Amino acid sequence: MFYGERIKQLREMHKLTQAALIQNIPEITQSQLSRIEKGRVEATEEVATLIAASTGVTVDFLTRSPDVDLRAHTPQFRARSRVTESARNSALQWARLIAEKFEELSGGNTLFPVGLRQLYGANPRDAAQEVRSWLGFNSDEPIHSLILDVEKVGVTVIGLPIVESNIDAFCAWREGVPTICLLDGVPGDRLRFTAAHELGHLVLHDGQRSGQEVEREADAFAAELLTPINSIKNEFPSKITLSTLTMMKTSWGVSLRTLIRRARELNLIDQDRAVGLYRQISARGWNRAEPGHVPVEKPRAFRKMAEMRYGPGPNIPLLATEAAWSEELASNIVDRHAKASELPFVGPSFTRVKGENVVDFQARRAARSG
Repeated sequence: MFYGERIKQLREMHKLTQAALIQNIPEITQSQLSRIEKGRVEATEEVATLIAASTGVTVDFLTRSPDVDLRAHTPQFRARSRVTESARNSALQWARLIAEKFEELSGGNTLFPVGLRQLYGANPRDAAQEVRSWLGFNSDEPIHSLILDVEKVGVTVIGLPIVESNIDAFCAWREGVPTICLLDGVPGDRLRFTAAHELGHLVLHDGQRSGQEVEREADAFAAELLTPINSIKNEFPSKITLSTLTMMKTSWGVSLRTLIRRARELNLIDQDRAVGLYRQISARGWNRAEPGHVPVEKPRAFRKMAEMRYGPGPNIPLLATEAAWSEELASNIVDRHAKASELPFVGPSFTRVKGENVVDFQARRAARSG
């Protein structure tokens, strides 16, 4: 049998209306498609084949009972008024597709035990320091590979092969497993802050609250996690300019705007100076992509498990066949997860800016294993 819910999933993944989906399928009307999606009638094999071929899967995908449903587990999106329902549904359905395969590859067990706990109602700064200890960091060192360290406390991190201008990421607790979904096309500095923001939601919020206050709490958590205020205050140069902040950005892996906010919180600059720096960023066209290199981090676990099952690479044709995906779809999904060669190396010569001088500092980890 062909599951109507699967057809709806594919349609929403690609942000198609029912009318748009049937444009190239003359054998079916919109009314019939609606009834198929609701499970009232079953699609014919011809219709199912055409839908599968146009959405990047094989017809076998439509015969598989739907499993992981992130909708039922209070997914937390950033409160942005410009996010459309179509964009949200697309992101959720892509996440659902990959989460199902993730769960199947893991056999229901994550590579690492869940070491993340919920601290509902905690002060965001205190919670961030607590999470730093869970991640294995002290209170003042930069976190160089946030995504990998988050995976190592049992958080499922999924890379989605889609770009949305108003969604960078979202999170959910799924059957007791914390899950963060990262969209593509996000600069490295913003991606790290966004991942930390979503981690804050998982730790601080139960999904019953929403709005600007919840977002401010997640932002405060992310800022403290990535730039602990008692440590970062000693790192600012005596003269705060975009040039000197760019050096700090490279060291701490956060945006210039984050550093400006931190400098303002510490009263190292006044409001007029902060506004002036923000205006300089806008005038230089840096709102979407700033100077200062911060690598785009990728999650590793999905690809690691695929390599364990399908061999080095992994073998895309084997993965595609078993998942009932096209090879192009399988390749796009795998590419959003890190190869062993893409894992960061953090050695003893890592440099960080303090004041206006660059000094060596003994890193916590000598290397990352694949």
